[in-house]
Amino acid sequence: MEQPIEVLTSNPVYMAVAVVLAIIILFGLIKKLIKLVLIVLSFLILWVAYMVMTGDKVDMESIKESLQSGVEAVGEKVSDLGENVKDTAQKKIKEETDKKLDDLLGD
Repeated sequence: MEQPIEVLTSNPVYMAVAVVLAIIILFGLIKKLIKLVLIVLSFLILWVAYMVMTGDKVDMESIKESLQSGVEAVGEKVSDLGENVKDTAQKKIKEETDKKLDDLLGD
């Protein structure tokens, strides 16, 4: 595990490739979240259209509740993703610092 990280940190070309890949992955996640929001909005529009066509009363309060539940669901997904990334980054940093300290103290 130590060797790939050393190769990445010692060679700027490899580091640049790793950064570009990380950015591509990040944009992929953002695109998925945007698609989720668009799907929720589409369902909301279809629901409002259905309510209008059937003659039911379209209540702004129910629309607010629907939007709020959708926003909360997306917010939870984003916060979970952020926590997972943060935890993974902290673990990797701790592992690398422990390895470097062991190397320094071992010499």
